[in-house]
Amino acid sequence: MATLTIRNVPEGVKQALRVKAAQNGNSLEETLRQLLSDEVADQHAPTSRISAEEIMRRAAELEADEPTDSRYKYYSQKELSDAISGEYEGL
Repeated sequence: MATLTIRNVPEGVKQALRVKAAQNGNSLEETLRQLLSDEVADQHAPTSRISAEEIMRRAAELEADEPTDSRYKYYSQKELSDAISGEYEGL
């Protein structure tokens, strides 16, 4: 593991970190390690997350859309499934 030295930390900041560490039952070093780890982890997290409910809502909206382009024939899921299994000759 690496060792970091941070100079010129204001006394008030140092004291606030000591209090935070004590409240969580940790040492100052452990608290600082955790704060640094959390900060780096946050930067690697996606900036936008979509919940499963939102994905399902969007999928339902897509299923509800009626095709408007008459140049293309649209098939139902059943027709496509049957075509894959060889039971539908209309494709």
